[in-house]
Amino acid sequence: MKVNGTILDLIEVQELYFPMRNQNHTMRLSSLILLTLFMMGCLESVGPNEVERILVNNDAASLALRVTYRSEVVPIIAATLPKGTAEIDTILLTLVAEVAPPVHNGITLQATDIQVSGSHAYVSYNVRGETFLGGIDIFKITNPEQPTLISSAIFTDTDINGITIENDYLYLAAASERSDLDSPAMLERIKLNGRQLTDESEIVDLPSFAATDVDVANRRVYVTSGADGGAITVLNAVNLEIEQSYPVNDARGVDTDKDDVAVIAGTPARLFTFDRNLGTLTNEFELSGATIPFSKSTVEVKARKAFMALGDGGTQVACLATGVLLGIIPQAVVSGLDMNLTVTNMASAYKRTLFTADGEGGLRVATSAENFNKNACQLDSLRMVGSVIFGDGQSVNHVLYRQDMLFVASGLGGLKILLVEVNGDDDDDDDD
Repeated sequence: MKVNGTILDLIEVQELYFPMRNQNHTMRLSSLILLTLFMMGCLESVGPNEVERILVNNDAASLALRVTYRSEVVPIIAATLPKGTAEIDTILLTLVAEVAPPVHNGITLQATDIQVSGSHAYVSYNVRGETFLGGIDIFKITNPEQPTLISSAIFTDTDINGITIENDYLYLAAASERSDLDSPAMLERIKLNGRQLTDESEIVDLPSFAATDVDVANRRVYVTSGADGGAITVLNAVNLEIEQSYPVNDARGVDTDKDDVAVIAGTPARLFTFDRNLGTLTNEFELSGATIPFSKSTVEVKARKAFMALGDGGTQVACLATGVLLGIIPQAVVSGLDMNLTVTNMASAYKRTLFTADGEGGLRVATSAENFNKNACQLDSLRMVGSVIFGDGQSVNHVLYRQDMLFVASGLGGLKILLVEVNGDDDDDDDD
C-alpha cells in the first residue's frame, strides 16, 4: 500500500491496525505507537510533496540515449489527382531525429499531444487501457537539425492527454487514480525552472473520467473533459479557481488564438466558440463525424477558421463566426485496412501546408494557395498532396507543424522530428 498522507490512506492504516473497537487500552496504545512509527517512516520516504509520483530526469547524458539523429529524406506518396489539376507544391521532408518513448517499469508510453513555444517543444504521454501512467518530454529546438531532449518526467499515477504552456508553467489535461479526486479527470499545473521540469505541482479536480485537452488565453485556462459527465471548464490562470463550467458530453479538444476560443466535442461532432474576453459561450454548431466513442478529436484555430480532426469525419475546416464548412479532407481509405484504423486524430496547419495524423493511414499532406492566417473565413484551393507511411503497424496518433518543423507521434514507434521545405514559402509568415 502506498501511503501519501491522505485521509483515505489514514483510514486504511487505521483499519489495518485497529480491527476491533472493543480492545483494551493497552492494546490501543500499542497500536497507536505502531501506527505513528509506520506513518513517520512512510512520510519520510515519500515526502510531503508526493515527489515519488513525479519522477523528474534532467540528466543530459541519460536523456540523449533516447534520441537517434538522422538525415534522411522521407518520400511522399503522391495523391491521385483529377486530370487538369494544376501543379501542386513541391514538399521535401527530412527526418532529423527519432525519439524512443519513455518506459516505466517495463511499460512503454505513447505520445498524446505536442506543443511548440519559442525555442522549445513539449510532448505529453499516456498509456492505453486501465493503467494510469504518463510522461512529459521537453526539447530544445534552437538547432532544428539537432533537437535536444533536455528534460523528462514520469507521472506514476496519471495519464496526460493534453498539454499547453504559459510563462513558467505547463498545464496538463489529465486523468489520475488519486484517491483525493471525486473523479479521475483533473487539471495539473507544473512549475518549470529554466524550461526544465520540476515536481512542483497544483491539481484541480474536474468532472468525468478524463480531461482531454487544455489551452490558456487572456489569463484563463480552458480545459475539456469527457465523455459521460464531461464539461468545458474555464479557470482563472492566476489562482486556478473555476469561473465557468459548461456541461458538454464528450468534450475532446480546445484551441485559442488572438481572437477566438474553439472547442470540439464528439458523438456526434459539435463546435463551440467562446468570448475570449469574458470566457463565456457564444455559439454551438453541429458537424458530421466524430461518432466513435472514446476517440480523439482536435481543433486548431487560424484567422477565424477552425481546422478540426474529426475521426471518421476526416479533416474539416469551418468558419468560427458561422459554422459554415470551408473545406473537407475525407478520412483516409487504405486497401486492406479497417476504416477504424485510419481515423483522423489531428490536423495541424502552418503557413500554406496542412498535415493530418490518420492512424495506420499514415501522415497525410495538403496545401492551400494562400497562407492559412490570411482572409478570415476563406480557404483558397485546399487540396491533397500525398501521404507518408512510416512502417507497418505504426499508427500516426498526433502531428504538429510549426516553424518549418514537423513533430509526428507514431504510437509505440515513438516521436519523429522532421524538417519541412515547401516551395514558395520563403516569404510567408505565421503567428506561431
